[in-house]
Amino acid sequence: MIKAADTTSLPWARVYFENLQRQRRSNWDSLVAEITFTLYLCEATRKGASIESIAAQANATYPEDFFTWVDGRKVPDLALIHLILSEASSKEWRYVIGDWSSGWRLTKRGLRFAKNVERRTVAKGH
Repeated sequence: MIKAADTTSLPWARVYFENLQRQRRSNWDSLVAEITFTLYLCEATRKGASIESIAAQANATYPEDFFTWVDGRKVPDLALIHLILSEASSKEWRYVIGDWSSGWRLTKRGLRFAKNVERRTVAKGH
């Protein structure tokens, strides 16, 4: 299960992460799969992709999943994307490695998974 990162410097962050976890608990598995495939589309296999490029690709590929509303505008939800990247890098998944400063990339296991997602997507005709 997703755990909130160290939030001592941002007291509001723990509450925000806990609310995100409650709201999206039912589809963590699908979000991990989507973010893994997004990294594949970002070509993040050898070199890390920035959170901004991941967010742009995630919103292009999965427009209904990785956004929030700010002042009436739909914008990428970087906190949610960061949470899902952290979950995808957990011992349970091990699909992603990296961090905010150096970027994220796929592990060998994540790359195999993303290629399987691509094969299934092509087979469905999407």
